[in-house]
Amino acid sequence: MYRRKRNRLKMVLAVRAKGQGSNGIEFDELTHTLDIAADGVRLGGMDRLSLNPGDIVELRRKTRRATFRVAWVGEPGTARTGHVGLHALDIHPDFWGLEVPAQGEVAIPVSVHSAHPEHHAG
Repeated sequence: MYRRKRNRLKMVLAVRAKGQGSNGIEFDELTHTLDIAADGVRLGGMDRLSLNPGDIVELRRKTRRATFRVAWVGEPGTARTGHVGLHALDIHPDFWGLEVPAQGEVAIPVSVHSAHPEHHAG
């Protein structure tokens, strides 16, 4: 088991997503964040769009713009239906207008066994 490399803030913020879906149709959708990291974001409410990993999406927040690449798309019929994970390509450090931790936990293996086994007298 591994821990996240980056901290995420659970935060619902309104954003406008613009781009071209994998079906070739342009979109301009008002949607929202679910959680935010320094180098990416998870959006909700994206189930009407046809997106695939690798697609480019522009997000607008107030007067700011940033470019992202789709990293993953939630599978229909699962708890992640309508969710899209985006990785930042071009983003200003103050794009979100709040402090997002740049570094989080480092990926380390988590052992299921205790580091100090207890010995019991018999």
